[in-house]
Amino acid sequence: MKVFSFWPQVEPGRRFLYFLLVLLALIAVIFGVYGFLHGQQTVFPLEKQAELFPAEAHLDPATPLLTPLRVEVNAYLVTERYAIGDMQLPLWATWTYFVGLAVALTFFWTLASTLKRIPYYAAVLLGMLWLSTFNLDLLGIFSETSRILLLITLGTLGAGSFMFQAFWTRVSFLGRFLFFSFLILALSLALFHFSPLPAPLTALHVVNYSTLASFVAAVLFMVLVAYENLHGLLWFNTQAQQPQRRFGLIQFVLISVLYLGNLLLLYLRQTGMIQFEFTGLDALLVFLISALVGLWGLKQRQGQYTRFFRFETEAAPLYLVLALLTFLNLGYALMMANDPLVQAYRSAIILTHLAYGIAFFIYVLVNFGPLIKQKLRVYKVVYDPRQLPYFTVYLMGTVLLLVMLIRSQYALYFQHQAGYYNYLGDLYRQTEEQPLLAEQFYNEASIQSRNNLRSSFSLADMYHQGGSRTLEMHRLREALERRPSPEGYLRLANLFTSSSDLFDHLKVMQEAVKTFPTHAPLLNNLGLLYGTTAFTDSAGFYLDAALAQSEEPEVIQANQLAFLASHRFPQQAKDFAQQYAGGTYGPLLTNRLAISLALGGPTQQNLPALPPDSALSTQTFAHFYNRQLIPGNAKDSTGTFSRLNTLLRQEENQPFLDDLTLIKALLLRQGNASAPQPGQAKTVLEGLAANSGGAAGYYYDILGQWMLQGRLYPLAADYFQKARQAGYRDAHLHVVVASALARNYGQATQIALGTADFPDPAQRKAATQLAIVAQMSPEQAVTAPDSMKVQFLQMKAAALPLEQVEKIANGITTPALAPAAALPLVNRYLQDNNLNTAQNLLSIHFPASFPKGALKSDANALQAQIWWKKGEVQELAAQLPKMHFTPAQADVQLYYQALLAQRNKNPKAATNLFNQLLQRAPWSEAGQLTAADFFVAQKQPMRAYDLLLEGIGYNPASVALRKAYVKVALNQGLREYALQGLEQLEPLVSPQEYLTFRKEIEPQLQASEALLQEWQ
Repeated sequence: MKVFSFWPQVEPGRRFLYFLLVLLALIAVIFGVYGFLHGQQTVFPLEKQAELFPAEAHLDPATPLLTPLRVEVNAYLVTERYAIGDMQLPLWATWTYFVGLAVALTFFWTLASTLKRIPYYAAVLLGMLWLSTFNLDLLGIFSETSRILLLITLGTLGAGSFMFQAFWTRVSFLGRFLFFSFLILALSLALFHFSPLPAPLTALHVVNYSTLASFVAAVLFMVLVAYENLHGLLWFNTQAQQPQRRFGLIQFVLISVLYLGNLLLLYLRQTGMIQFEFTGLDALLVFLISALVGLWGLKQRQGQYTRFFRFETEAAPLYLVLALLTFLNLGYALMMANDPLVQAYRSAIILTHLAYGIAFFIYVLVNFGPLIKQKLRVYKVVYDPRQLPYFTVYLMGTVLLLVMLIRSQYALYFQHQAGYYNYLGDLYRQTEEQPLLAEQFYNEASIQSRNNLRSSFSLADMYHQGGSRTLEMHRLREALERRPSPEGYLRLANLFTSSSDLFDHLKVMQEAVKTFPTHAPLLNNLGLLYGTTAFTDSAGFYLDAALAQSEEPEVIQANQLAFLASHRFPQQAKDFAQQYAGGTYGPLLTNRLAISLALGGPTQQNLPALPPDSALSTQTFAHFYNRQLIPGNAKDSTGTFSRLNTLLRQEENQPFLDDLTLIKALLLRQGNASAPQPGQAKTVLEGLAANSGGAAGYYYDILGQWMLQGRLYPLAADYFQKARQAGYRDAHLHVVVASALARNYGQATQIALGTADFPDPAQRKAATQLAIVAQMSPEQAVTAPDSMKVQFLQMKAAALPLEQVEKIANGITTPALAPAAALPLVNRYLQDNNLNTAQNLLSIHFPASFPKGALKSDANALQAQIWWKKGEVQELAAQLPKMHFTPAQADVQLYYQALLAQRNKNPKAATNLFNQLLQRAPWSEAGQLTAADFFVAQKQPMRAYDLLLEGIGYNPASVALRKAYVKVALNQGLREYALQGLEQLEPLVSPQEYLTFRKEIEPQLQASEALLQEWQ
């Protein structure tokens, strides 16, 4: 096929422009292919809507008074439901079309100026008709009724072409092209400058109105190439050099009948004469092939048009211009998901290729049947007929075309009108404040073509934006009745958001899955919907089916994990989490973290870096939140806190504000890469509780548990009382425990046996037992069950005679409870300074092999106290780094390290250790008192004053702290504060103890009084 034999004779300027034109035509084809693959998804994007489901996770477990307590937090599971997002017009596609249209206009007017006189006038007339379809005057630059802008455009381009045609005849093709390029560029810039609309909407106006003429040009191009596929088949059958390698008449007839039969079936399916689905060659693919073959065919039949055009200078570039316009218009329709216009293209392709294909087939058989039978090279003489003239191909084809068009009830016309009205609807929806005209155009488009999904979805999107749920639902139901589609079902199903709509929602989704049984998003959504009901087996079935069909398996896997974890299938959830351990998809990773936290599944290692976004989505919030709860994760570095503060300041993150603040408090208290800061954590959580409304009780309960772990029992009871008053039901048992440990047995009994609304019978039973123990006498405790004996000792051992404590502790026979009972007894021995007996008892119940945990930590704290009191400082210094302490008692190690540094006369190390201790455990009474003495000795009395004041804030009932505070205040001349401290101390001690303390500080009081007199 020697298509390019003319190329060496073409002038260099034309060669460059032909290359440019071919390149643009190929880009238009690629544009169309991209639109075919992604257009629907671009205009009506398939989105994943994330939803959060809390799974209960537990932090800081403890068993005060043998009562399990733990800080309960939400570990968030994420499910993703598919939905159709808001309609999006890809304006980049509009700009692509606009640029291609401008280039096509430039080439057209350039070519027109080179034509002979009669073709020139015909071209100018067509060019003016083409420009008039742009409706430029509707932009309102002059007025919407004037035609001044159109006349200016027509006059400028027409006059320029006439000058080249009549006077500047020797100007090269390249020169003419540059002239018209400048002219069209200047007109475009002026249009954008003076248009009242923004540039993108001005381009949208020009493009959407111009599609009418472009479709006419496309139909002309289809007529031009309508039979070229058969022409190509004829070449394929007869082109071989050797006759024995050519095919005969039978082969040509068979392959031609197959090709035409494919088109006929497409036509019959389109007109409804056959109902079964036919998956032959798509009409768009047929057209693409015919367009490629058509350029060769145009060269072959140049004898038919040589009176008007030369192939190399006029026919070929005009062909390429028509191809550029055709594929540009088709690609734009595909990119805008304008399905009626795409269907109009398919109809036009089928009608033209079938009508003219049949005519050409008859023409070839009549003229060259015997020659094909003889295996001659017929393709060379196909346009040199001997019996049936060539024009009969177009005559017969046109007649057949009209017959089929009428038989289809002018479907092509109505499909194109529907597509054109969709474009106008898009335009006026963007340019009107109240898009009433857009709604009218969409409605008209819906009337013109029954199977028009684009207008139905556009109207539904308009109603959705306007909050008209009923109208949106009506439009979607109507669209599904006309032409069911997965997108329509997804949009309709997502309108059922209320629990009262469950059955309607299920009905729609079941119908959708029945219609599209392999559509993964529908299967996924139905599985999630069943997950909200008691039909958990159906939920699992549809999620499994979605996984088998999905192109995004990790989305479905994440949903499976969320379903299993939230529906109490712990073992399956952990197994699936392990099975999907290799996935890095965000929700999948988030759900694995949640399962690890809530169900004790395997902890994810080597977590990927967090995205730097400051605005959190539902999914990214859940991932960030779960990640901070993972124990041992280096999460509280400066960078993490800096990011947390940034997230908290972002207005977009307001829905997650409480959870982010809670995470900040937890990180401050736990510490990891940096030192824990429980004081700041307490301040942050108190602020959250004060401003969180209905959730305040939950946060007060966490504060109470923190204070309980720090052995600040009165303060813990106060927080639990606040939690109770705020309606947090778990706080009823917690306040009973804290009150009992604070020796407020009356309050503990009153709450436990009162009308408190305990969340479950087990908690009421535990509270009742604590109330009974609180009211027991030592004699009654001796005969009580072992668990009650341990609780009794933990509550009252410090205030009982040693003999009674020993009798109760020695009566415990349950091996598992013996260590817990031994601790109060050891502590009691230490009170009486019976160090050897305490050491022996501790060694018996807590050997080196005793498992690590809270009991071992308590035992180690007592062991360190014994070594210090016995003066075995070397043993203490050697063993202290090896001893196990829980995070709640990490201050014990710092306390004794500071004492050792002070004993070794290392004030610098001691200062550092005391500072760490006060930061780590600002509520430690022993730490506060020892540190205050140290700082006074180091000539830092105000530091001692401040830390004592902070300690009193945590432990206002501490007599020792208040006495030390009064002394330091008097020494610093803060007489008023010291007197205020004395007033607060008086109710906490007996009258005798108060008088004794007054006598002790009397010299300081008198000195401060004398100093005050001097100042006055």
